[in-house]
Amino acid sequence: MMNMKMTEKIFITGHRNPDMDSVCAAYGYAVLKNTVTKEKNYVAIRCGHLSDSLRKQFSTLGIEPPPYMRDVYPKVSDVMRTSEFTVDAEEPIYSLMRTFREDRPSVIPVTKNGEFYSLLSVDDITAWFLKDNSSDLPVYTFSLKNVDEVLPGHFIMKGRDNFGAYILAGAAGIEDFKNLIPMNCPAVVVMGKRKEHIEHAIKMQIPLLVVTTADYIEGIDFTGYTGSVYVTGIGTAEAIRRLRMATSVSELISEQGTGLQSNVLFDDARDLLSESKLRGLSVFEGEKWVGYVTRRCFLQKPSYKVILVDHNEMGQSIKGIETASVREIIDHHRLDAVKTTLPIFIDAEPLGSTCTIVTKLFERHGIAPDPVTAKVLLAGIISDTLILKSPTTTEIDRGAAEKLARIAGEPSVRQFGEKMFNQSESLSVRDPKKVVTSDFKTYNENGIKIGIGQCETPSVEDALLVTDKYLEMLDTVRTDSGLDWGMLMITDVLREHSILLSTVHSAERKLPYKLIKDNVYDMPGILSRKKQLLPEIVHVFE
Repeated sequence: MMNMKMTEKIFITGHRNPDMDSVCAAYGYAVLKNTVTKEKNYVAIRCGHLSDSLRKQFSTLGIEPPPYMRDVYPKVSDVMRTSEFTVDAEEPIYSLMRTFREDRPSVIPVTKNGEFYSLLSVDDITAWFLKDNSSDLPVYTFSLKNVDEVLPGHFIMKGRDNFGAYILAGAAGIEDFKNLIPMNCPAVVVMGKRKEHIEHAIKMQIPLLVVTTADYIEGIDFTGYTGSVYVTGIGTAEAIRRLRMATSVSELISEQGTGLQSNVLFDDARDLLSESKLRGLSVFEGEKWVGYVTRRCFLQKPSYKVILVDHNEMGQSIKGIETASVREIIDHHRLDAVKTTLPIFIDAEPLGSTCTIVTKLFERHGIAPDPVTAKVLLAGIISDTLILKSPTTTEIDRGAAEKLARIAGEPSVRQFGEKMFNQSESLSVRDPKKVVTSDFKTYNENGIKIGIGQCETPSVEDALLVTDKYLEMLDTVRTDSGLDWGMLMITDVLREHSILLSTVHSAERKLPYKLIKDNVYDMPGILSRKKQLLPEIVHVFE
């Protein structure tokens, strides 16, 4: 049975450097989609790690953020199979016949003591039968348990278990038969109720005597015989055919090949299997066996289904988005959207927050978000509009925030916002690299590659004490990212005041901000990177 994850789930994700708006929008839109569309499973995820301040804000809200997902590249787990058919290593080969009558698998999982043991391929089975029929006198390994499983009947007596022997039909005349069976002959003798033949087989201490077309044997003295006697109602030819397949399945198993981890990329696993002679490979999660793949699994490459929120550019999205099927875009930024093969639903509006758009979509469907979802969406709006103070804020954002606050049971939008932003930690105790990169966006203006980060601080005065180490990290990030110019906007939301840290660049002094100290600029009243800082940078280059 093929794993069906890819046809059931649609993932909703924000951009790679998640902020509150992108994470909350994914959360809220997943709730809406699952409410109005029952036949699909919409899953909110994030494709980047949360900053410490965001984690703290979610903790304050009492909300678990969406889980992290590294990429949407197709993987082994998306095409692996789990089988309804398994066979125990100690079962007779005859048991496989039932499986192949009901299904025609190219690979069957083999278990031992209830745990996965190996894969058995149809090539292994074919090779065994070819070898069996090419030998002049093939020797089989017998267990009394398997004999009882392949033949309808019962043991009259039991002797030694687990022995190797060839199979002999007691069809010859008695003198010829005697020549065929010397003392302690390693043979399983199969024949009808022929008294002289049976007595000679007993005398020669053969390990197993199978008497066909019989329910019982009488008039035979088994005194001193140490072997086993089995009676069955079927004929000699059919009994011999079945006995050949009394050998344990473990005798068939051959080369296994390298096991795959479930998170191995589809392309890598396909190449590995195509370079081998095997029909299938086992799949593991750590040490645990979870399934297998065959060549058939790689005939068609799957693709994840994804909805993008708070972004629309491929470079900002989850890794592997070029291999995915983008189904919708919900955003409030400029459009430079990923290419799609089919028309999709896009809701892109010039509002202060993507969460405002999601709130409007709830209204469009005539649905009110539950109090928890309302609180999540409100947090996204408050964060992206900086408590409705940012120049990007619209009346629609304000209306949505007021409505959500009422549903969430919050006394006021301002109090809710202040409670959120009061959670900001001092920059002196935070990791400079995490601060710089957690909300870092790149732009290209007139061929100049620019990166701008933004973070919150409890006070500008606090931030000014640690600018040196943040400038050093900012320059490291700029270099590692292959940028020409790097900036970090540090914002005190409650006091509506920012400072700008800048790496050395010839255009830096053209910015209309007061220089406080080397590479640090004062920005009173500036809160928005997109609406206030970026236009000034564009103007510098124009």
